[in-house]
Amino acid sequence: MIKKSLILLFSSRLLFLIFAVAGTFLVTARTGYLGINLSPENDHYLLWIWSNFDGKHYINIAQFGYGIIISTLSFFGGMVFLYKICLIDFDKRVASLALFFISFFPLSFFYHSVYTDSLFLLLTTASFYFARKKQWVWAGIFGGLSTATRLTGMALLPALAVEWYLQNRTLTKELRGIIILFLKKAAFPLTLATSGFLAYALYLHLNYGSWLLFQKSMVAWSQDKFIFPPQVIFRYLKIFFSVSPGLLEYWIAVLEFVSFFAYLFIAVYVWTKVRISYGVFMVILLILVTFTGTLAGNPRYILHLFPAFIGLSLLVRNKKPLKYAITAIFIALGFILTIIFTRGYFVT
Repeated sequence: MIKKSLILLFSSRLLFLIFAVAGTFLVTARTGYLGINLSPENDHYLLWIWSNFDGKHYINIAQFGYGIIISTLSFFGGMVFLYKICLIDFDKRVASLALFFISFFPLSFFYHSVYTDSLFLLLTTASFYFARKKQWVWAGIFGGLSTATRLTGMALLPALAVEWYLQNRTLTKELRGIIILFLKKAAFPLTLATSGFLAYALYLHLNYGSWLLFQKSMVAWSQDKFIFPPQVIFRYLKIFFSVSPGLLEYWIAVLEFVSFFAYLFIAVYVWTKVRISYGVFMVILLILVTFTGTLAGNPRYILHLFPAFIGLSLLVRNKKPLKYAITAIFIALGFILTIIFTRGYFVT
């Protein structure tokens, strides 16, 4: 398993590096959001391009300590936990396919970029793995670290609660009994899982006077208000009829819109065919991101939804043409999106 993960890790990272190099010959760089603005002058091009756009914020957080090496190691750790999670319910074939798809997913280059996607993957897969193994304190610890890493980590809480119920529902048939058992056995681990978000909120309150500062700061992107999902869908339909298809922004909106519904489809499949707790995690995380009023960033969120790759593996394991078709789509989109991102154009 370690050998297989390492092979996929290095081969997929090499492919995205090749895509990035190809981009220097095919697309003119757009200044403004390039990582070179934060990089020492002697840094190689293939190093600073992975901190384009929001990467600058993570660099500022840790004064250049949070970087490509940490992201890559976190991705490898997430791959190991994903493989172990798959083997709880399925065979090595499904586990290997899941690793393949997560490695060559079109936006997988974020896993070795200066972003928190790979760290979040590591923490959520670790939390679920220990939950499945009934080691609930460890599940809570890793859950707490995940909610400290990203707000969307809060989707873990109901998912872990459902997972606990699935494991303990046969112990008693009385509602009162299951509630008492939950309070005795699950309340503490779930409190641990909430601790990351609570610690961050406390930090904001003590230092900036508002524990909701993370939400208020979204006014810079007009995403500080609570918007219902149907309104978000309507907004995108307006974009498709009012924005010229000749603009890159039009196709980014198409990618965001299509990705959202594709991920919802996979989430429902995972809910019904893989495990309910995994489906709950996916659905709640996807719905959470719509409340900001936009689907911007949505194509990247599947990087956090590890059960999707398990579901995808099950869908194609006995359908070679479909597997080859999805692989071809992944490679083609990976080529395009890597070039766009590394040349300074917004992807997601």
